[in-house]
Amino acid sequence: MASVDTSSLADLRQQYDYIVVGGGTSGLVVASRLTEDPAISVLVLEAGSNRVSDPRIAIPGLAASTYFDPEFDWCVTSVPQAGLNGRSLAEPRGRTLGGCSAINLGMVIYPSRTDIDAWEGLGNDGWNWKSFSHYLRKSQTLTPPSDEIKQELSLQYIDPAIQGQSGPIHVSFGNGPFPAFNGAWPKVFENLGHKLTGDPMSGVAKGAFCGPGSIDPTTRARSHAGVAYYNEEVAKRPNLRVVTEVLVEKILLEKDGDKDAIATGVLYSTRDGVQKTVSAKREVILAAGSIKTPHLLELSGIGNSDLLKSHGIDTIIDNPNVGENLQEHGFVPFSWEAADGQVTAEALRNPEIGAAAMAAWQQSGAGPLGLCPLPSAFMPLPESQDGELNALFDKYLKDEAIPPVLRTQYKLLRRMLEDKEEPTGQYTMAPFQMLPEKGPSPKGIFGMTEPENFVSIVSVLNRPFSRGTVHLASADTKALPVFDPAFFSHPLDLELHARHVRWLERLAWTEPLASLLKADGRRLQNSSPDMSLETARELARDRIVCHYHVVGTAAMLPREQGGVVDSHLKVYGTQNLRVVDASIIPIIPRGNTQATVFAVAEKAADIIKGDI
Repeated sequence: MASVDTSSLADLRQQYDYIVVGGGTSGLVVASRLTEDPAISVLVLEAGSNRVSDPRIAIPGLAASTYFDPEFDWCVTSVPQAGLNGRSLAEPRGRTLGGCSAINLGMVIYPSRTDIDAWEGLGNDGWNWKSFSHYLRKSQTLTPPSDEIKQELSLQYIDPAIQGQSGPIHVSFGNGPFPAFNGAWPKVFENLGHKLTGDPMSGVAKGAFCGPGSIDPTTRARSHAGVAYYNEEVAKRPNLRVVTEVLVEKILLEKDGDKDAIATGVLYSTRDGVQKTVSAKREVILAAGSIKTPHLLELSGIGNSDLLKSHGIDTIIDNPNVGENLQEHGFVPFSWEAADGQVTAEALRNPEIGAAAMAAWQQSGAGPLGLCPLPSAFMPLPESQDGELNALFDKYLKDEAIPPVLRTQYKLLRRMLEDKEEPTGQYTMAPFQMLPEKGPSPKGIFGMTEPENFVSIVSVLNRPFSRGTVHLASADTKALPVFDPAFFSHPLDLELHARHVRWLERLAWTEPLASLLKADGRRLQNSSPDMSLETARELARDRIVCHYHVVGTAAMLPREQGGVVDSHLKVYGTQNLRVVDASIIPIIPRGNTQATVFAVAEKAADIIKGDI
């Protein structure tokens, strides 16, 4: 890990070739790749602190302890959600070196070929699976599992020929011990007639699998942007400077008549509140994430002119698409009491067991804290008939009801729903209880407040139709923006997700998982194997929480279709301002987004190099 003091401003130059705003999942990737050329100078500015040695970041099993702790997290809360009976939801966002990759649960899940090809179908030349899969591999190194683990977790699906073999992010399975639930998971789907069709890295797989985690195979420490792309060797580069604990307040833009604006640098404030500027010789690169990037664009005068004017901000580029098109996966958690004798994460509540687990990890990386025991599955819509799906389309996808800016997106989404080989939902199993938030904080989700031992399965809608927003709340650069994921604002999402929710009970009570649950045990939700579709809808509204996968708010699209950046990631109306983070993703892909964002940033770095 980097040993330099990143909080120091000493000897900071007044100008760098590139200024990267955000030292997180994407920013450190781009900075690391650009500075492979010793003739290029890069400055990275990160609002959070450098905590890569903190056990809450380094130990994979402690990830949830960082949520809503301002030392690690921006602590964003949504506005009350009309589609969720007025509930507000928490949206943890990394505010530390490494960004969200330093605080997430570490699941390594891949998008589908259809997902990425859809980006090109929206008008983004070169953004297709053939190109993108190269960057998935480039970003990571997979350490294959042992023969014993391969057998225990049914990992025969792994195709070594398509895995990353030399990338910075380490991906591994660990050596256990895994809960019995993990070994049972793939067999449940096989017994329901859904055997895994291939390696998810191929982009075409459906079925259940025990995926790897972003974990170093030797130390069992988290592998994230803050230690993988900014390792000790990279940190020694004289042409790269990373500064933490500085808040970028705006991008400095110059506009000359009808010419595109030029980003000349940024205005930032130190932890002492002193404002300073630094200039960019070539480009300013935004990597602040799907919530802060559009916020910074608006603070800098790029956005909806009416909104900016209402907050006294001069409009430099009028683009009402900024902060729109927000998409987020929500997950609906169900939990069942585990059978007596089954080991779950609730065991760590025992101080002696918790201390032993911590000691095992510190001594050799062994034990449960160095694992990512969260298997998943990609599945088509359960038990649905063609006629039922077509009736839903006829009811909820009438052309006249679709805003013109979304028609191309919705056409592609409908095509994916009609493709029987393209999964519509994701299920993930967790060997611990999960609850909806009690108030707008994620602490209750993972707090293990119920006394018994539980197993949870969550359902996720892969590609929602609902579109939310994030916009500035005031001209105060330190105030958080207004975050509205607008869950279930499109009624088709509730219909589709409820059908996935109804299948959760079927999964739980299919062998071999059923034998690992207590037959007369507690449920943490009011569900039953024969619940109605209406009950499933109510449970979805009452229980869905954010999945921490926000994308789309500075979308890579033609401007008339809602775009903020072009296919070279340049902000429309500017000569040298780029966005390289998850906000450029036009349609959310299936699965956890970390691997996808690393690949976006890797491709972005090559695009920038190609434009030099």
